[in-house]
Amino acid sequence: MFTSISLTLGQLGDPRLRTVLILSIGASLALIVALTIGVGYGLNALAQTGTEWLDSLLVWLGAVGTFIFALIFFPGSVQLVSGLFADRVADAVMSVHYPDAPQPREVPLGEVLGDGLRFAFLSIGLNILALPLYFVLPGLNLIVFYGLNGYLLGREYAEMVGQRTLDRMSMRAFRNANRTSIFLGGVLIAALSTIPVLNLTTPVVATAFAVHEHERLRRRTVPR
Repeated sequence: MFTSISLTLGQLGDPRLRTVLILSIGASLALIVALTIGVGYGLNALAQTGTEWLDSLLVWLGAVGTFIFALIFFPGSVQLVSGLFADRVADAVMSVHYPDAPQPREVPLGEVLGDGLRFAFLSIGLNILALPLYFVLPGLNLIVFYGLNGYLLGREYAEMVGQRTLDRMSMRAFRNANRTSIFLGGVLIAALSTIPVLNLTTPVVATAFAVHEHERLRRRTVPR
């Protein structure tokens, strides 16, 4: 896994990745702004009770809630951005590090967007259900958050990369054989997605990392 991290960081200067990185940062920033404005507008709309002190309190809670909800929504929503750039990132990584790997199939845009939306709704829904645990379990809330999102992101990125060369049945078997490594990789991606500024690079960095992890695990699982 540490080799995958090193290889990912070492290729960020590649012109093919640098261009995609700039585009994905812009898309991720737009996503964060949209989430923040949307959630903030909804919460602040509640601060219309007519009681000054209560409205002030609700506005303050709305500001805090906006940050919390944007933090929770971003890991799931960023997958939509990752899907748009996945092929370009994966092709750049594969051409440099794994030229002998099986040729990937072209994944239709509709399939990419469909999978991204499915994951976004699942991730946001589960995080909303887990929201009470984030507040009532001080100290354990980070374990719950990163555990849940690590599982979701690890599985989603593994499938996003794996579907380029594996059918669904083979992908399921591959995932089951490497569930621990995939989960730990997902935890790293979840951690990256919650670090301000750095989380803007998640679509590119996480995809490149997932490609390296897929190839590492594939070559370990299926000896050549």
